[in-house]
Parts: sequence; structure tokens; C-alpha cells
Amino acid sequence: MNILIIANSDIVFAKELKNALLHTSYKVSLLDFASLKLYDCNNQEILDYSNRFSKYKNIPKLSMFVRMFYIKKIMQTFRYDLVNIHTSRWFYLAILPYLSTQKYIISFYGSDFYRTSKSVKNIQKPLYKNAYKLTFTNPMMKESFLNHYHDFEKKSFVCRFGLKTLDYIDKNSSMPQEEIKKKLGYSLDKLIVTCGYNATKAQQHDKIIENILSLATNVKEKVQFIFPMTYGDANNKQRIKNILKETDLDYIVLEDFLYEDNNAYIKLASNIMINILQTDSFSGSMQEFLYAGNHVITGEWLPYDLFEKEGIKFQKIKTENELAECLNGLISKYEDYSVDLDNNKKIINNLSSWKNNIKNWTQVYED
Repeated sequence: MNILIIANSDIVFAKELKNALLHTSYKVSLLDFASLKLYDCNNQEILDYSNRFSKYKNIPKLSMFVRMFYIKKIMQTFRYDLVNIHTSRWFYLAILPYLSTQKYIISFYGSDFYRTSKSVKNIQKPLYKNAYKLTFTNPMMKESFLNHYHDFEKKSFVCRFGLKTLDYIDKNSSMPQEEIKKKLGYSLDKLIVTCGYNATKAQQHDKIIENILSLATNVKEKVQFIFPMTYGDANNKQRIKNILKETDLDYIVLEDFLYEDNNAYIKLASNIMINILQTDSFSGSMQEFLYAGNHVITGEWLPYDLFEKEGIKFQKIKTENELAECLNGLISKYEDYSVDLDNNKKIINNLSSWKNNIKNWTQVYED
């Protein structure tokens, strides 16, 4: 089977799915939605359409329709057996007459459903009606989707993404934490608290910083705060950097994109991770921090019921304003705090290793 995945290539999920599928009998190409760079089954870059599209890329409104025109041309030129569209976008309606002649699957990430208005949800219904199948990263998102649309039960499936970073965490887990901290330039004698995992506004860095600043001075002095901003909203990143400059916090902003071992290092060097996203589906980064032995603080409003049902241990707060109290408790009594974090690793390996998840994808593609 010859498959095309359409996704933003700076998000690791699609890349890792492509690589996992290449270990099966499939030929898989990845089309970067943003640039229209096409990575074929041998990971060779095909830049023909990207070069043509570059003339229009920065023209508001027009660029999206030109992008759709070239996506259609790519499908016509290379003739794939199956097209897997990652994240639902209304723009695909522009090529729906052609798309409807293809076997296509839409894979939801979370925000592409949760953060769209009711009117946009309604106009996208023809995309789902004509889709071969629809996939979701967790049962709660699938249920929310079906509560809205009602009539797509038979074509809706849960397909979780594996996490390749788990392998790199395993590879480096025997390295002393002090050595990893040295590699990253972290403080060697302070607790490391990681705040969010990208530069988007949804991470609520403002609320995180506000809560941190309300901590007693003797508590703050025990901590170095890490803000991973290696991808996301560049304007928001600069805004948060400006806010941090006005504080007396010991902090580091991570800006260079992290791959493989380096991505594992920031999880292994950390002690506490804060994840109070506005909305989410099945946070890969949060799982990686848990897998590496972090205490994680997250919002009760986030759909992590499956984690709890499986027995994963983490701290929940009802509102963002409870973060300071929870954080204070963890920092002040960190050495005495007892919770079975080792069990988190076993559970997450069962839930989120590619070895245990690729079969769901191949079944959806083939059945």
C-alpha cells in the first residue's frame, strides 16, 4: 500500500508514524502541510511544489487556497492508495470534490476539534461524511466528537501515537542526572521544574509565572525553572521571555528544537513538570516526563481519565490558581514525597510505545 500522510512535519507524531510504518510493508510519504515539502518513502525531499508555493506562502487568505490546489496536484501526480490527513481543517472543503474520489482518513489531534467553533464544526461535516475513517488519540475525544456528530460511529477509531522518545529515555536512564544537567547547562544543586512544553498561548505560561512568583522566596530559591519553547508561537515566546526578564527567577528558556537524546535529556534532568494546557487530548510530552520519573502537575479539566484508570500517578488541580499551593507542597517536601513513580513507567510503556500502537494504525488502514 502506498500512503501519503499530510501533516506539519515539525510535529513529531507524523514523522514517527511514518517511520514506524516503514518497518511494515507500506510505502509512506509525508507532505509537510506548511511548506509543501514532500518526503518520499526513502526520506528524499521533493521540492517542486514547495518551490512553486513559496511565491504565495505569505499572501493572506490566497495562500491557503493555493496550498489546497497544490495538495490536490500532488495527489493526482503520485496516485496514493490512501491519504491520511492529520488534523482536520475546513480548507480541505476547497478540494472535496476530488478528495471524495480518494480513500482518505482524517486523524484528529485534539485542538482541531476542541478549539473550533460550532459553525466551523458544522461546515466540516461533509469532510467526515466522505472520509473512509476517522481516528482519535483517546476514547474521550472520540466520544466528544460523536456526541456532536452522532452518525459516524462505524468509521471512528482510537489510534494512539507511539512515543519514540521513550526509547531515548531508556537509552540514557542509567546516566547520572548531574551529568545530564551539565550537558544542558542546568543548575546542579537546584530542583528542576519544567513549565509546559511549547511556545503556544494554550500552555498558559502567564498563569504559571504568576503562580511561581507568589511562592515564598525561600521556596523559589530552591528551583531552576525551565521553559521549553522550541516550537509553537514565536510572538508568544518573545512575550513570555520579556515577562521573565522582569522577574528575579532562576530560569532557562529552551529555543533550539530538540531531537533524540537531547529531547530525552530535558525529561531526565527534570524533577517536576507543569502541564496546565487549556485543552489537550493525550499529551505525549507529559507522558515522557512521567516516564522519566517526574512529578507532574496537571489540570483536572484535561481529558486524562485514561491515565488515571490505568493507574498513572500525577497531581491534579481544579483551577490554574491552585498551582502555587500544589507546587509549594512538592518543592518544600520533595525529598519526603512518596509516590510510586516507577509504576508510571511500566504503564506508559504499555500505552504509548510504538511497538504496542502501530497495529491499531495498520488495522485502520487495511480493514
